[in-house]
Amino acid sequence: MNRNKLSVCLLLCMSALLGLLSGCQEDEYHYPSVKLEFLTVGADNQGKLSHLITDTGKEYPLANSISNDYFKPDTLIRIIGNYELTANDGNSESALLYSASNAIAPVPITADKFADGVKTDPVDVQSIWLGWNYLNMVLEVKAQDKPHKFHFVEDSYAVEGNRATVSLTLYHDDCDDVQAYTQRAYCSIPLQQYVTRGIETVRLSIDIHTYAGKINTYRFDYTPAETDN
Repeated sequence: MNRNKLSVCLLLCMSALLGLLSGCQEDEYHYPSVKLEFLTVGADNQGKLSHLITDTGKEYPLANSISNDYFKPDTLIRIIGNYELTANDGNSESALLYSASNAIAPVPITADKFADGVKTDPVDVQSIWLGWNYLNMVLEVKAQDKPHKFHFVEDSYAVEGNRATVSLTLYHDDCDDVQAYTQRAYCSIPLQQYVTRGIETVRLSIDIHTYAGKINTYRFDYTPAETDN
């Protein structure tokens, strides 16, 4: 992804990538014995979804397709999805994907790339953790009926020896929406772009403005070898 290009408007009420599940609806339907997780799905060289990667880094072929859309060949797409693993002949497994929608997952960009400046309208953090080459967040947002915009601001990036240090800020523009209902937004920050040659660890921090009027800072040490296995 071009780091110099601001992603197209990322909506709080995210439109379904593959259908069925809305990325920020308040009460998601949970299928029996099915997991709801951040996932990465991959398109094959024909642009059809072909495989799924969990946040433990394990890859499974897709046993089904719930989309007739074509994507850019040989690309990875970040989603929040309902899936289960099914046994194949022998010891292998496939992933059966029931539903999915876009996770908010643009590559962070510097503050000067935001034409209207950096917006830091508040959110609350339900959970935040490292996944497979991503920092995942489930955010609680007070909203009514206007689209909210999300992104990630790269405040600083430095390399010393085999370690990179990255400071980020959550971009949130609530577009003057009424704070009527609490809804969820699913965000997933790509991290692989910070792992250049010789980098073994990325020391990551992100500032998030909250409804309590505070700025909460979350810190993580991202080591690709640990999250890929």
